[in-house]
Amino acid sequence: MIYSVNFMDLTEKISPFSFDRYLKETGWHVFPTKRTYVKIYQIIKDNGEAFQVNIPLDKSLSDYRSAMYQAIETVAAAEGQSTEQLLLFLLNPNTDILKIRFDRKDIEAGNILFDDAIRIYENAKKLIAAAAQDILHPKRYHQGRPDDSISKFISNCKFGQTEIGSYVVSVVCPFAELDEVDGYKQLSIFSEEEQCAESLTRKVTNRIMTNISTIKSNIDKGEYEKLTEENETSIISVNFYEALTGLNLSEDGAEVEFMAQWSPAVKKNRSVMDRILLSNNYYQPISTAIEKLRETNREKTKIVGRIKALDSAPDLSKRTSGKITVVYLDDSDRKKQAAITLTREDYDKAIEAHRKGSYIEIVGDVHNHGKRNFHITCDSFHIIE
Repeated sequence: MIYSVNFMDLTEKISPFSFDRYLKETGWHVFPTKRTYVKIYQIIKDNGEAFQVNIPLDKSLSDYRSAMYQAIETVAAAEGQSTEQLLLFLLNPNTDILKIRFDRKDIEAGNILFDDAIRIYENAKKLIAAAAQDILHPKRYHQGRPDDSISKFISNCKFGQTEIGSYVVSVVCPFAELDEVDGYKQLSIFSEEEQCAESLTRKVTNRIMTNISTIKSNIDKGEYEKLTEENETSIISVNFYEALTGLNLSEDGAEVEFMAQWSPAVKKNRSVMDRILLSNNYYQPISTAIEKLRETNREKTKIVGRIKALDSAPDLSKRTSGKITVVYLDDSDRKKQAAITLTREDYDKAIEAHRKGSYIEIVGDVHNHGKRNFHITCDSFHIIE
């Protein structure tokens, strides 16, 4: 709910072009008019009920705010949503919005305990970060800071207003993609639908809902072992599980509902599920999976050392991975070296670490163990600052 805010004042911040596109994408039809300062839209619902709205195009009109607000109210009523919900999207038109609803018997009128609110906001951010890392750098456990492109993506997400009743946090995720040259690139309302559908934003919101749906389904079926099984096509990291349980799921009687409000202009690449409810009953199975995955990670080899050599394709456009040789000291302080294969993203970090002479930490599985040299399949690469 937007508290102590004049809804009509907010209409001045809404682009009429964004509203125009929203109506086109949600089934409204333009009604011809000779007036250039307004667009008229109509829709007939399945039950035969008809609606018409006038969208003012010129903000200098004396009745711009009231006309825009009346149009928003009418569209919201026609679509069966609240005025606040439609306002939130129109104020952030080129976005997916992830809503996280926390409910417990002691929550009334949208109020929540201070510590509960802090955990929800912190772990909502962690959930998005974990999903982005699972997509770009699929690993069971992500250590260290996210790379610059993920940090930039997260920094451009925003928290919207809460809603009355149970406590609802809206996470507004603007459409953005990763660019080979600039790294991070914000998309606009005029970007092609295909571009937005394949953007990092849609992949992240889609992955969040798909992950939670998969976790819930496995627990409902009693297939707990699938929570920790290796799945190279769609890895769910420990970080994602931890963020999920951190959303106050451990509280007795708690319910956490995840709702995806997809951009109506981008219909492709949406998760099948857009509303998923987890209760406190799911906390223990997920916590047990976290412990098992942590134990697996502890059994892996960890080395700390410096990079001696770099090896990868000289043509940057053909570089998909890279190999490094790391010199380190074992438990007996004897010098050893290991060959490690890295993803393209981690190899780029390795180049920077080699340039600065920084120490790095590698966690992974050992292969071809010898007296001095061996190969490691990297699960985690981290530069020690």
